[in-house]
Amino acid sequence: MPHRHGVQLANPMVGVYFGIFAACLAAGVVLLLILEQLGVTEASLKTAMAVISVALSATIGVGAYSNRAREFLISGRRVPAVYIGISLAVAAPGGAGIAGISGALFITGFDMLFLGVGIVAGLTVSVMLLAPYLRKFGAPTVPAYLGQRFESGALRLLAASIAVLPLVLIAIAEIKIGVVAAKWLMPISTEMAAVLIVLVVVVTVVPGGVRSLSWSSAAQALMVLIAILLPAAIAAVMETNLPFGQLSHGPLMRSVGRVEAAQGVPIPVAGLMALELPGAGLQPIAGRFATAFGSVGPIAFVLGTLSVLVGVAGSPSLLARSVTTPSVFDTRKAIGWAVAVSGILLLTFSSVAVFQRDILLSSLVGQPTSAIPETLQRLVDVGLAATEGAGAKLTATSIQFDRDGMLLALPLLMGMPLAVVNLVAAGVMAAALGGAAASVTQLGIIIGDDVINGPANWRATDAHRVMVCRVAILASAGLVGLGAVLARGDPLVLLLYAFAISGSALFPVLALSIWWKRITAAGAIAGLSAGLVGALIAVLADLGTLGLHGLLAPAVGLPMAVIATLAVSYLTPVPGRHILEIVRDLRIPGGETIYDRELRQARHRGPRGR
Repeated sequence: MPHRHGVQLANPMVGVYFGIFAACLAAGVVLLLILEQLGVTEASLKTAMAVISVALSATIGVGAYSNRAREFLISGRRVPAVYIGISLAVAAPGGAGIAGISGALFITGFDMLFLGVGIVAGLTVSVMLLAPYLRKFGAPTVPAYLGQRFESGALRLLAASIAVLPLVLIAIAEIKIGVVAAKWLMPISTEMAAVLIVLVVVVTVVPGGVRSLSWSSAAQALMVLIAILLPAAIAAVMETNLPFGQLSHGPLMRSVGRVEAAQGVPIPVAGLMALELPGAGLQPIAGRFATAFGSVGPIAFVLGTLSVLVGVAGSPSLLARSVTTPSVFDTRKAIGWAVAVSGILLLTFSSVAVFQRDILLSSLVGQPTSAIPETLQRLVDVGLAATEGAGAKLTATSIQFDRDGMLLALPLLMGMPLAVVNLVAAGVMAAALGGAAASVTQLGIIIGDDVINGPANWRATDAHRVMVCRVAILASAGLVGLGAVLARGDPLVLLLYAFAISGSALFPVLALSIWWKRITAAGAIAGLSAGLVGALIAVLADLGTLGLHGLLAPAVGLPMAVIATLAVSYLTPVPGRHILEIVRDLRIPGGETIYDRELRQARHRGPRGR
């Protein structure tokens, strides 16, 4: 009987379920608005918002329980494109990027656009060069793809070792930013907040693996979009009488520029390779909003965009999600949705930053220090701003702001209800939970399926593969949680370092493995190694003698990886006929996935055939 490989469709009731989720979230926010008017304490309202957001997404994760390897590792390849798309749009920056980029835009200005542009461009490059072809191959992880593509167990283990590094950095960054949001919503210590974040991640993804991740992260992404777009729309109506701040904040730029000039906001001039990111914590406004190249030099801006681009395109956690769609065509649609939603988020961050600057500079700056206006006092009271060191009057550079809290600052500045402020905090926490869950899940599957079971995982039963991956996910969650508590570091910088490593080592080898038939297993090993070495040199030493920032590591690592791959591939024998057939089949969108076919044939041949 011939093998059948028809497309499996998702439950037709999925839209209804997510409609119920959105209705429950909206009902919870409305209920909190009512309770706020009835005089319920602020602490109770914050805790209730945290419980509502966590309970809804965790329930979805637990409800997606599965013991089947196909469901646990690749969600059955039946997640609709729109759900994967909105999940990728939020998972690409994660909570660290959402909080960090929005605050960096406010403090520094348009120079920080290279971060958002790099993310959007990275998703675009992914759909053009990588994701659809990895979907056709069908492997659950990037190391599994490389090992099967080149028929090399050593390459698979090396790729697994390299992929672990960016996944760990992203997980730690997400837990750190999740701790910040959790402490806003609940009066707990940093350690307890980290434990809570890890427990929620474990409860959400361990029951069903990638299946639980796919559906819970879609729910979390929906919550994030509501939490970001709703306050921005309210602020846009209050500022411009239109609900679309992404399109209507432009006219405010002129008034912001005039006030900045009147207040003497500096116009710094950065060197060609300068790259100064606003750090975590309190700091003053760095320069005028619309002035380019004040903190990031022209060449650094281009290299920074390219570094984020290749990091997002080569991210092992994002690429693994592209395998969960029903077809190659759905993968293209999914990332198309991700690009569109990411662009909307980027425009929203810019509009939020403009609204905040307009409010602060036009109505607050110039007031006497002894009588801080109520709107600014709200930020000072909750630790999002400080006026220490100011002279007789407040000036644009005498007020310090918390970069990672500026999303929360918008509803506070505009006097929105506490429920809206708490919704934003819950959205940041949901983004952090989703990003941490995606990294931890992929980390556990790589350790369990690619390292412990190894290249011979075709011999293992479904129950054994799922059990090993579950234990690995549990262990990974505990270790990254411990690392988030012990390790010091800026979450945004950790995220960018993760992009630097994946962009330097993984992206060039993945692209060449799809688009160049002559590449060999030895060449891929050399490319991965050279890219990693180049990235680590830049990250650890910042290449001070060359004036290159560590976040621009792909400027060194990517060329090293390409050169090493080309040189070693030309010095080694041409790949065999079977591998060339795999590459040819990889470029044909339709038909059975290569991974499933190879796995079935390996089991049919048995140990002797291998």
